[in-house]
Amino acid sequence: FLIVPPHADSAETLAALEQIAATTEIPALLLRRGDMAENAYKSLVKAIAPRAQALGAAVLIEGDPGLVRLLGADGLHVSGGVKAVRDAIAALKPDLIVGAGDIGSRHDAMQKGELDIDYILFGPLSGGISEPERDLARWWAETMQVPSVLSDPAAGLVGHDAGDCEFIGLALPSGSAA
Repeated sequence: FLIVPPHADSAETLAALEQIAATTEIPALLLRRGDMAENAYKSLVKAIAPRAQALGAAVLIEGDPGLVRLLGADGLHVSGGVKAVRDAIAALKPDLIVGAGDIGSRHDAMQKGELDIDYILFGPLSGGISEPERDLARWWAETMQVPSVLSDPAAGLVGHDAGDCEFIGLALPSGSAA
């Protein structure tokens, strides 16, 4: 589960994707929006999504659910609360992916997990994961059916440990660093 930082260079991102895909399956690619202006973000998604999809990755975006279909993405990653997740589900399911992140507690995880989400992401979208977040992800993976992503974008592509989670979220390295 690769995480592309906001303001990524599309050429470097595509080169890194090609290099990684040559040796590893990429089930999902999250194109983070951060504070990018809408037009810049649309351009980034349009430049990367078709090639990532051709390599077998489901492309997830952040932001407005209406952008998912408009940009040809496969789904939406929601970092907001339960209402934001419900709104995304109403707009996109059953045809498209809806995942939830920004999980602060077991209660929060269960509230979002009871909705019709496709995955739940534990940990940050940038930086390193804390031990309490890692413990929460382990608990979820052992207890619940909804697939989990242990997000540890500070970890390298080699030697990562997803624990019992189905996926590990890693930052996509830039071009030649892959």
